[in-house]
Amino acid sequence: MLINTDFDLIVFRSRERANNMVTSGLYSRFGLSQSGRFENALIGCVGELAFEEYLKANNIKYETDNTDFSSKNSDEFDFLINAKKIDIKVAKKTTKNSPNDNWGYGYPEEQNPSSKDFVVVGWVDFEKKEISFYGWLTGNEIKEYPVVTHNSFVGFKYKTPNHEFKWGDMNKDFKNLIEQL
Repeated sequence: MLINTDFDLIVFRSRERANNMVTSGLYSRFGLSQSGRFENALIGCVGELAFEEYLKANNIKYETDNTDFSSKNSDEFDFLINAKKIDIKVAKKTTKNSPNDNWGYGYPEEQNPSSKDFVVVGWVDFEKKEISFYGWLTGNEIKEYPVVTHNSFVGFKYKTPNHEFKWGDMNKDFKNLIEQL
C-alpha cells in the first residue's frame, strides 16, 4: 500500500522528531553512534508519520506514545487505537527490486511482539521518494515464528535475535486491519 503524501515534508518532520529522540536519550539496542541512532530513528519516524497520514485519511482516531526518552529509553507502541497497540516497522529500501512474498523479515525478539496487538511492516524508498506498507501481522502471530540470528532469505546477520517470517505471511488487506481496530 503506497502512502500518498508529501515525502519531503514527512522527511523534514521526521528529522526534527528523530533529532529530539536521540538528544533526549533514545536507547540504541545496537550500540550505534549518535549518527547511527539518528539514521535509524529517522527511518522509523518516516514510517510512523506516513502511517499517521493513512489513519487521518481514514478518519481513525488514535493516540501516540510520546515517551520522554530522558526518563525512559524506549516506547511501548507507535499508535493506540481502541486500546490496541500498533507497532510500525519500516526499513530503508536498498534494492531496486520491490519486496516480494519470499523476502524474510525479522522482528526483534527483545521488543516482545506479544505486547503489540498489530505490527505493520513497510519500507522507505528515499530514491523514489515513496513510503509503502506491505502488510501486517498480530504480535501473537509473530511470537510463534522461530527466533534466528541470520536472515534466511539473503543471509545477512541480524544485529539482535529476531522472530523471522516471510513477507508472504503478512496480511495485505489493510481494510481488514481497520475493521479489527
